[in-house]
Amino acid sequence: MIKNIVNAPVEFSGKEDVVVLPLFQGHRELKGPGKKIDVLCRSGVSAYIRKSRFTPKTAETALVGFDFPKAPHHVLLVGLGERRSLSPERMAAAGGSASKTVKSRGFSSCHLVIDPLLDLDDGEDALRAFLKGFLLAQYTFSLKSTRDDRRGVKRLVILSDDPRKPAGALKTSRVVAEYTCYVRDLVNRPAADLTPRRMAEEAKDLAGDHGLECRLMGRREMEKLGMGAVLSVARGSVNDPRFIELHYNKGAKARERCPKVCLVGKGVTFDSGGISIKPWQNMNEMKGDMAGGAVVMGAMAAASRLRLPVEIVGLIPCVENMPDGTAFRPGDVVVTHSGKTIEVISTDAEGRLILADALSYSLRFKPDVLLDVATLTGSVSIALGTRIAGAVGNNQHLIDLLIAAGRAAAEPVWQLPLDESFTEMIKGDISDYKNFAGRDGSTITAAALLGEFVGNTPWVHVDIAGTSWTQDTKIPYQIKGATGYGVDLTVRFLGLVAREAAELTGPR
Repeated sequence: MIKNIVNAPVEFSGKEDVVVLPLFQGHRELKGPGKKIDVLCRSGVSAYIRKSRFTPKTAETALVGFDFPKAPHHVLLVGLGERRSLSPERMAAAGGSASKTVKSRGFSSCHLVIDPLLDLDDGEDALRAFLKGFLLAQYTFSLKSTRDDRRGVKRLVILSDDPRKPAGALKTSRVVAEYTCYVRDLVNRPAADLTPRRMAEEAKDLAGDHGLECRLMGRREMEKLGMGAVLSVARGSVNDPRFIELHYNKGAKARERCPKVCLVGKGVTFDSGGISIKPWQNMNEMKGDMAGGAVVMGAMAAASRLRLPVEIVGLIPCVENMPDGTAFRPGDVVVTHSGKTIEVISTDAEGRLILADALSYSLRFKPDVLLDVATLTGSVSIALGTRIAGAVGNNQHLIDLLIAAGRAAAEPVWQLPLDESFTEMIKGDISDYKNFAGRDGSTITAAALLGEFVGNTPWVHVDIAGTSWTQDTKIPYQIKGATGYGVDLTVRFLGLVAREAAELTGPR
């Protein structure tokens, strides 16, 4: 992450290494700050645009060098595409592309002209998306014995005719990008370095740094609470389970009319599949099966930094799913925190088991809104690919809010159907339920099982199994590995929930 970020008026000294200038497609005449740069460069920028093949389609870049007194040494033109087809995804891609080019050319200092973005009707949202893409594109993760930490932008100067304008978008973008990178770091870490105990310690440190209340439960506490599902999944590992409970703005609902939101995240720090063991191909990626839990941690830290007017309870059951002589087996029946029983058909369908306990436990806090985030099913990526998460729930309005949040965050969500036919599919023969109902509709049946443990609480489930990890480098602000998907989505969702406080909390 870029630590040194400042706002400044549009002024140039001739010492600037590179100035990033966003341009719309079809608008070749430079205005405002762009015109000022062009004058200093003796019309070199406009001449380049006129004579070159630079079109400025979305995320297209062109680096032009100059050697004039008081002119920047380089101007990086970045395309925004057509005004009528703008979207947060395209703006983030443009910001990421500009950042990637600056980084690849070895510039340590960068000036960014933002007035073309602020001139839009939704200028603050456009700027927020562009800045997020720019900041995320600077992310790296390496455990190599030798690496060059000098590469990357160390100082970013945001240039605007009115430096006060971008303050809100800049703060939000910085916070969201910071905790998206935090989630990436957690998910990218080897599972040997992020056991359930160490993930709980991370949560405790995070809570201390952000004024959150933290409670960590071990095996004995979970036994007393009757969390048989979490304990069953954890049986095959030498690493004991942990249950993380975080509170932000605790008691705020009693003091103010703000909604209480419970965030539940899946925290499987490594998933071998247990006795129903996975094939070896890509099993290394299963260190990221705790991405939902990491998103909850990152989103709560961001909420604290942004002082969101909501009360949040964060719950993360942390386990490692391993096969040994004590591991739970297909055919076992587990007794959950709620008292309901689930027959284990596949030990590789462990996420829904631990979430069943967590969701049931969440009801003691009487939340107005319940959101769970989980890398729950591989089949969600078959349905939706690796760019869009799947969502189901029992409250259409909340699902609509989540979809709107995803659209604004460039972290899209698609609603999947959920009706009684899917619930019937997960009914058990010797137990209340079974943890796997076959391949047909498996993303939905997994969610249907979760829905049996939320009572009447308004609830939405987001399956991020396809979006939390990528091998695709076509998106400029992502590299291979963890994406950090879900932090911006959750923060925006919390913001929308906060705006509807009266409707969601009901009469006092």
